[in-house]
Amino acid sequence: MWNKYVRFVKRTCLATEHKANPLNYWRDRLFISGLVYLLPFCMIALIPGLIMAYINNHTALFIFDSSAFLISAIAAFIPGIPLIIRKWAVFLIFYGTGASLIFFVGNFGPGLMYLLSVSVLMILFLPNKQAFVSFYLNLATCTLFSLLIYYKVIIHLPSLPNLELLHWVTVSANLIFLSGVFSFLIPKLFSRLENSLRDQYSLQQKLKKGTVKLKESLHEVESKNKELEHFTFVVSHDLQEPLRMISGFMGLLQKKYSAQLDEKANTYISYAVDGANRMRLLILDLSEYSRINKITDDPVLIAPEKILEDIKLTFQSEMFKKNAKITSGPLVKFLGYPSFFSLLIQNLISNSLKYSDPDRPPIIHFTMEEREKDYLFQIIDNGIGIDSNYFDKIFVLFQRLQNQYTGHGTGMGLAIVKKVTDILGGEIWVASEVGKGTVFTFTLPKHSTTN
Repeated sequence: MWNKYVRFVKRTCLATEHKANPLNYWRDRLFISGLVYLLPFCMIALIPGLIMAYINNHTALFIFDSSAFLISAIAAFIPGIPLIIRKWAVFLIFYGTGASLIFFVGNFGPGLMYLLSVSVLMILFLPNKQAFVSFYLNLATCTLFSLLIYYKVIIHLPSLPNLELLHWVTVSANLIFLSGVFSFLIPKLFSRLENSLRDQYSLQQKLKKGTVKLKESLHEVESKNKELEHFTFVVSHDLQEPLRMISGFMGLLQKKYSAQLDEKANTYISYAVDGANRMRLLILDLSEYSRINKITDDPVLIAPEKILEDIKLTFQSEMFKKNAKITSGPLVKFLGYPSFFSLLIQNLISNSLKYSDPDRPPIIHFTMEEREKDYLFQIIDNGIGIDSNYFDKIFVLFQRLQNQYTGHGTGMGLAIVKKVTDILGGEIWVASEVGKGTVFTFTLPKHSTTN
């Protein structure tokens, strides 16, 4: 029953509510909540007042108390009334109650308390610009009573047979003082609060707009990435066939007519075949790079030793030519993503083989260390090394360090390694000394079996 009553009053009053600014919005909400409790609680004062008025034959007081209850009911239950009128109706009830207690009953204390409560209610429920209205109303009321007493219109009150002007002025001056203090201080507080709420509201609006723009930007980036992936796939597929034809026909030309061509012509054909092969490798790497996307599968158990053996078979021909050795320390199985992990190790070992020192056989050592929150891996080689000035460039796309030993890299291997490491949530860094070798170190986070 009570909940239905609360919902009805709020629905009736909220229909005329306006959210002009944050502070006024909460003023209105506070007033409506107060109005909900006004009718039940006013019965505490109304019933004894009606009984006393009836017993003492105070017709005017009886009419006022009945009217106050009727006005409260209208303010709470009649729809379509502007909220400001509902507020003034409540102010009128409190003001009339205070005046009637003073005039009919002669109770200065409760009467002045009601007049002071009107000041507080007006300050709470009206805009800051109207804060001093209650002060002027109380000043006018006290002045009116003073004039009525001075001109003997009011000679005595029921509780004060010998009413004196000085007595009234002394008591009412406190009401005027407190009304002035409240009207000055409380709006100051509300003004600061209003500014804070406005700033907060403005910040929220900017945040919402920023969030919308961010979502739009992310959607646009995802769309562009899909277009780029499709474009890369189409380009790599369409370009590989012409390159195969160029490489194949140039090879046939060199094989069939090399005896009829001079040395310079054979050199040019070799350059063309080599360039076509390098372009094909670049396209393959670019296609592979574009296909590296975010993780979609759950982690599975990886056997790094098995992956390393498969990679050795992949590079068997090159290892034989260079008399290279690939060794490893103790390796343990762990949860991860096999395709990504294999891509990491394969590109790092490929990099070590490409940039090996021609004066000594390549030795590549792979290590693994289990730590508290991740696994640490190292690829250690005895290659040509990397100058420390280039440490921040080697993981950038298409970056190759040109020197007499660099071979025929595409400049994408380490970029692929960096992208895979980032996707897996790990880190990678390099330590190297020119002429002695390089150590690539990377970490991969641990995954629990419940993922």
